[in-house]
Amino acid sequence: MQAVEFISKAHDGVVDLPSEFQNWNGKPVRVILLEESSGAKSSEQAAANVWAKTSGAWQGEQLLREPQGEYEQRLELK
Repeated sequence: MQAVEFISKAHDGVVDLPSEFQNWNGKPVRVILLEESSGAKSSEQAAANVWAKTSGAWQGEQLLREPQGEYEQRLELK
């Protein structure tokens, strides 16, 4: 089973397929409808917004990374 996701606008009981999925015409498909509310954002968009909002926002003293010490010596896997 192959799954794809796209956004479309339903009209007169019909959901149009984007041009890249026209080869799906006539195939049996399973349809799940999720309302795309105007205030909701996809998780990818939300994550991108977090980085855009917080990047370079630190206003305190300069952050320094302390020395990390030596690597732990582990037993060799056999």
